[in-house]
Amino acid sequence: MPNPIKDLYTIEDTSFDYIQEENVAVSLKQGKGLVRCNVYRPKVTSQRCPVLVTYDPYGMDLRYSK
Repeated sequence: MPNPIKDLYTIEDTSFDYIQEENVAVSLKQGKGLVRCNVYRPKVTSQRCPVLVTYDPYGMDLRYSK
């Protein structure tokens, strides 16, 4: 029996100049799976802002080394 999917979503919007959302569940277009990601966005939502997307198989909170 597979493990149940837990809701790990958290949001922090008071400590920083931006909104930090952790473990946002995103459904995949193909298949029945989902991925989780961290989203950092400005508090002012009326302006457009660039998006930077990275992906690796080792986890979303690992830091890259030079």
